[in-house]
Amino acid sequence: MTGGVRARGRVRIRSLRDDSGAILIIAIAIITVVAVVVGALLTRGDGSLRTTVKLRQVAGTTYAADGAAQVAVNALRTGFHHESQEGSSWTFTNQDIPAVPGLPEGCFGWDGSNQPDPNLLLSNFYPAPKSSGQAPTSAYVTCVPEDDTGAQGPPVRINDANKPGNAILTLSTDAAEHGFTFKSNGSGGAFRVRGGIWSNSDINRDNNGVLESTESIRAHAGCTPANAMSAPVVDCSAATAPDPDYRSDPDIADGAAGDGVVPAYRTPPATCPNNGSISLQPGYYDDVSKLNNLTDTNQTCFIHMQPGTYYFDFHNDSAIGDPLFDADVAANAGNVWRIGSRKTIVAGTLTSDTTVPGRCVNPINDETAQGVQLIFGATSRMAINATGQDTSVEICGTYQLTRPPIAVYGLKSGTATSTVIPPASALTTSGTPTVSTAGTGGTFTQATAANLQSVNGVEATNANLAYWQRTGAGGNNNQTQSITMTGFGPASAIPAGSVLTGARLKVTHKSTGQQNTITVTPNLGTGPISYTLPARPALGTEDIDLSARTGWGAFQKAVHDNGYTGASVQFSSTLGQNQLAQLDAVRLELTYYVPQWRQQTGAVTATNGANLIQVSGNTAFLYIQGTTYVPRSSISLDMNNLQESVFRFGVIARSLSVFQTGSFAFVGAVIELPDNSVGLGFKSTIVRLEVDVCPNSGTCSHTDTPDLTARVQLWAPSGSPTKNKRQIRILSWSHNR
Repeated sequence: MTGGVRARGRVRIRSLRDDSGAILIIAIAIITVVAVVVGALLTRGDGSLRTTVKLRQVAGTTYAADGAAQVAVNALRTGFHHESQEGSSWTFTNQDIPAVPGLPEGCFGWDGSNQPDPNLLLSNFYPAPKSSGQAPTSAYVTCVPEDDTGAQGPPVRINDANKPGNAILTLSTDAAEHGFTFKSNGSGGAFRVRGGIWSNSDINRDNNGVLESTESIRAHAGCTPANAMSAPVVDCSAATAPDPDYRSDPDIADGAAGDGVVPAYRTPPATCPNNGSISLQPGYYDDVSKLNNLTDTNQTCFIHMQPGTYYFDFHNDSAIGDPLFDADVAANAGNVWRIGSRKTIVAGTLTSDTTVPGRCVNPINDETAQGVQLIFGATSRMAINATGQDTSVEICGTYQLTRPPIAVYGLKSGTATSTVIPPASALTTSGTPTVSTAGTGGTFTQATAANLQSVNGVEATNANLAYWQRTGAGGNNNQTQSITMTGFGPASAIPAGSVLTGARLKVTHKSTGQQNTITVTPNLGTGPISYTLPARPALGTEDIDLSARTGWGAFQKAVHDNGYTGASVQFSSTLGQNQLAQLDAVRLELTYYVPQWRQQTGAVTATNGANLIQVSGNTAFLYIQGTTYVPRSSISLDMNNLQESVFRFGVIARSLSVFQTGSFAFVGAVIELPDNSVGLGFKSTIVRLEVDVCPNSGTCSHTDTPDLTARVQLWAPSGSPTKNKRQIRILSWSHNR
């Protein structure tokens, strides 16, 4: 038993020794767990605090950017500007700075040096939280207007159908002449074109300058030199481009493809008084000397060409074998319409402006534009030359939605064809003839229209003719009696502007007395022709060539100036006692040219020939507000201190030569093609706002990563933007996260 007791005691002692450190271990474990948990909680709390601070900073930047953008939007709405030269009514419309044509204004006006002001600095405008200890936030707003909006955007609808495919297209493929030749002022000067350039021949630089295009430069036969061409696309071995084959306004008005109706003949005023003004009416002009009497003088004159179609086909050049030239109708003065110094010519609907350009409503700015189309035919051409005293010519076309507004047009088809009234259709009397009052010796009887129209009289019996058998009464003195016939008009009147080239009068008559006489007088104007007929003791016919008779020139001019509706013909006989006069028929045959379309020809279509339009001299200015389409002829321009583009809707010609003189200072495109547009113009000005935020800073500047970008539209439904009255449309609003 003693052994058993000892054994149990040993077991107890061992058990007590094993439990002695358990509580310490548990305590340490608890402390460790608590420490880890507390540490984790503290770490998470610190991270949340930092996140809160960061989010507060992001929110502050976002709020500041939003606020700065809203300030800028309100500034645009109210017409805010930093300087005073803009004027109290100014509001941003993306126009050019008045003193610097071609340089658009800034969103917030321009400075005293006429530089655009597109930026808005908002210093310390957004306060920092009081607990942050930081300075307020500043912001910098950069405003970039979108191209082709506001004043820079067409206020009319422009599409591929109503504009040419290129700003410049020259169609000549003749290696003997350059397609497009340019020269700029100075070795670094630039000849700027808005739109594509395409030459079916070559492009040649004459001495100086760089050719710049916003789209493309293409030439079929090379570019000289190639390094003078600057455009996104340059191809000096391109294919040829087709002629767009535009039709004239009269041709289109006529319906199916054809020649259309030539406008009515016009005669310009004889003179323009010094410091005076005159108007020209749409129509057909064939005498350049009359136009030159107005424009090729040294008198100051304003000439307004009313809206409509003008057709110039001058018949003043005797040296070219023109069948329509006749010195009795038009002077031998060449076929060049010369516009000299001190002239202002505006073609189209007048505006309220008093300076050129801008005096006529143009199709680039107004869909209601009613302008002109100047059509040149045959060898007619125009030259503007002024030195020392300004001459300005502005030509505005008519807006069209489905075709270009062609302001200048060169005819490609049409020839002069004469009209002949032959013997079988000869003109005869159609009214009741008037017989002079019978004297003591009697007078004509049977003078009816039927008896005097055809050669069918019977001499022996006096049948089918008019006759006067003088009696023995009245003594031996000769007596004179007459028959006056009217009519002699064609089925359709010959219009004014016609050129009469031949006339034959056939008179079947008899006189046993003195020689009969005949007098022909046109109904319109003056110009009678009188002729003493040969003696005819037996009934017979005289064939009289009126063009060889005295008075023919006056007769021609009367027909040309007034047209021809008919004539009166007086037949007179002088008889003694018992003598006989008979008149069987009077018949008139005519050959003439009515006004008609004649394709360009001669010098204006010859290789390196005369230019259809020539501008020269240091004070000559030409602005064509519309498309120029002269595919058979060339144009040459010397340009000086222009105010805007010369060709504002593209030019298509056989060849084109342009020289920017030493005084040329215009920085915009000389020739331009408007971009396609839905036609909002001044109604819609769109800007891009870029906002940079600078926390804890008293200033700020633009960076490449703005905190906010917005696209904003300034909308004026009336088309006349007024400060404080335009609607604001937010097109996009995006923060940089």
